[in-house]
Amino acid sequence: MKDYETIIYEVDKRVALIRLNRPEMMNALEAALAKDLVDAVRHAGADPDIGAIVLTGTGKVFSSGGDLSRLMQGFELVEGRQWLKDGYGQILELTRVGKPVLAAVNGYAVGAGFSLALMCDLIYAAESAKFGMAFVKVGAIPDCGALYFLPRLVGLQKAKELVFSGSNISASEAKRVGIVNDLFADEDLLDKTIALAAQLAEGPAVALAQAKEILNASSSLSLDQVMELEIYAQSVCFQTEDHREGVIAFLEKRKPVFKGR
Repeated sequence: MKDYETIIYEVDKRVALIRLNRPEMMNALEAALAKDLVDAVRHAGADPDIGAIVLTGTGKVFSSGGDLSRLMQGFELVEGRQWLKDGYGQILELTRVGKPVLAAVNGYAVGAGFSLALMCDLIYAAESAKFGMAFVKVGAIPDCGALYFLPRLVGLQKAKELVFSGSNISASEAKRVGIVNDLFADEDLLDKTIALAAQLAEGPAVALAQAKEILNASSSLSLDQVMELEIYAQSVCFQTEDHREGVIAFLEKRKPVFKGR
């Protein structure tokens, strides 16, 4: 178990639970929090006893987005570009880690907080949650990969509407347009998301990692390229103990017991 200054890291049922823990700043993604978050994700990714990751916020907000106090200081062009590149290089670890990452959006996910949720593999939300691409309200464009992930979930026209207006939408609307996988009562959100993550954590780790990597790349690849990646990844899966166990369990009409190797 690791201790952090700006997040809380816990392990429950082979699930790493990461709580953004700066409620006084509405869990804004300032530098220290982003650094701790990335370190925690990497730690969970390298831990063979962890099969899935859940990301949520403490208090009534998932994340309010970027650190406006830092933005108020301003940037020279080159400085700002490097600051963003450094931040991107770290936060994209959520998409690179070879384990399922589930967002449990417990309140407002706006600006970069919305982008953070979009980087997760699955998004579950409290019924009271709100989502908003608030960047336009401060004269900026969506970042942290939002302009990549959002149109792939909701389509180009809906993405433009959300980005251009900067308006918040309800959790139910977010589910309707394909952003959120499911909604839970506020008091049940974390327990139910952890339960879903625990189910994934018991799955075949190699197959899940291979599938995640190809799915994340698929939208920019041709069919032939995806199928070539599938051939390679499937040949890797065929060598695993989990594949053999899965086949035997199917033939024996029982639930497989995967070991992640």
